[in-house]
Amino acid sequence: MMRLTLWTLALCALLATARAQITYQEQGDAGDLPETAQATGTDTNTALGAIRGTLEENGVDMYAIYIADPANFSATTVNNETPFDTQLWLFDAEGKGVVFNDDAVGTNLSRSTIDNSTGCLTGRSAGVYFIAVTRYNRDAIGCEDKLIWAHTPFRAVRCPDGPESGSRVTGWVGTTAVSGNYEITLTGAFTAPAPSDIPACPPFNGWDETDNGGGDAGDLPATAQIISNSNAQACQTPVPRIRGRLGADDVDMFVICITDPTAFSASTVGSTAWDTQLWLFKCNGRGVVHNDDNPDTGGGLQSRIDNRTNCIQQPGVYLLAISRYNRDPVARDGQPIWNPTGSGNAVRCPDGIRADQPVAAWAGATLPPVERYFIQLTGASFVSASGCCITAGGDVDLNGCIDDADLLAVLFAFGNTGQFLPEDVTCDGVVDDADLLQVLFNFGSGC
Repeated sequence: MMRLTLWTLALCALLATARAQITYQEQGDAGDLPETAQATGTDTNTALGAIRGTLEENGVDMYAIYIADPANFSATTVNNETPFDTQLWLFDAEGKGVVFNDDAVGTNLSRSTIDNSTGCLTGRSAGVYFIAVTRYNRDAIGCEDKLIWAHTPFRAVRCPDGPESGSRVTGWVGTTAVSGNYEITLTGAFTAPAPSDIPACPPFNGWDETDNGGGDAGDLPATAQIISNSNAQACQTPVPRIRGRLGADDVDMFVICITDPTAFSASTVGSTAWDTQLWLFKCNGRGVVHNDDNPDTGGGLQSRIDNRTNCIQQPGVYLLAISRYNRDPVARDGQPIWNPTGSGNAVRCPDGIRADQPVAAWAGATLPPVERYFIQLTGASFVSASGCCITAGGDVDLNGCIDDADLLAVLFAFGNTGQFLPEDVTCDGVVDDADLLQVLFNFGSGC
């Protein structure tokens, strides 16, 4: 009789546990990042048996869940409720990657299962985590816009193994079709409110088009974004890289300083995932140097410009532009500044029909908005708030020392008028007494 009672009590306990589990139904559209993840409850005491939702085109759905024993947690879409090719991702309370699966191990299915079979959750503390579901091939990226998990291998339960394996998630790359309904079946999970204290990425080491520049960089000399900082010395403080985004048919142009042409380079190789083009112009809009496909490998979709072909003749303030292939600069009459049929992997000085004319517009349509770009720089510096006007205290040749060479340069150019004259250190459009006095007052500075 006692044995029967114990079995009865045990069965009742199991039934009570089963009844206590809930299935959470997505409310509206769940967000795709920890900051916008959907809460699955208001406490962490209710067992969570499943999450149901719908993925739209390019969709990612992320949910806050509580895991009391990470080593015994699992989640799967291998069920009759999920008809499409899924990917499952688990992130910790800081948004950093924990475990991922594309195709479930031991099956020939395209659905996913994450668990502790490879030890990714061993030793982790109980707490709030974030579970995300995507359709293949929509992948998590970190603070530097690189993959947190590598694309391969498939059919494996993997800890983070991409180039940004230690980063928190900040976005997703890859396009997907409309997917439909899904169900994530869970073990060892409980409901959780969404945290509000997710750590941000560390500050970007370089110039960000939006964070530093305030918005979209323009595409012509008059609207180029000036890379300037009150804490940076014009034409002396290096700027290591530029980060931004392009929309459809978009071009971004930036004002930079080059003090030593032999040391200058700008490259998107290894840092940008789409087909880039890089261009360098003088401040008057005339072309200097261009590259489409990586010259160091004889091809590839990314670009690199430097002074290997001696296109950059002298130090100064220049305009650096990035476009997607095939968006090219043209003169006022619409004719190209660079030959559009020239060698794509060559670093080229202007060689088009209007090689001697300034850029007035851009021709050629590009695809809809693309992902972020990074331009890695060497030998490039911040400029003054005046942009294309060199206000380096009279350092005309930008060698960091105001000396006889700068004085002679102003004297030889005395009386010249026009825009962007390097000897016009006062930026008033004429080389005159004021420029000479500026050099004299600062004579010896930096030497």
